[in-house]
Amino acid sequence: MRLTDEEVAAKIVRIYFEEIARIGVKRRLTLDEVINTHYYALSRLRCAEKEKSALLRRVLEVEKRLETENPHELVPNLVRTKTVTTVEETKTE
Repeated sequence: MRLTDEEVAAKIVRIYFEEIARIGVKRRLTLDEVINTHYYALSRLRCAEKEKSALLRRVLEVEKRLETENPHELVPNLVRTKTVTTVEETKTE
């Protein structure tokens, strides 16, 4: 079951004010403070959803482009090299 943005915002506000009361920052809250906090949380949730959608679109575009590229297009001067290491033994008497 997925919560709506309004339900999530309400839970965030409840937790926020419980924490404020717990640490003793404020003992009384005005209705305006509660409403403003709720709308602030709600707007942040909606902005996050828009940002997530835009990011998902961009990721899908890049993935589609990567599917059609070959490695030589990504690194045109790619040269394979082979490294050989030799070990010489020396005898000490």
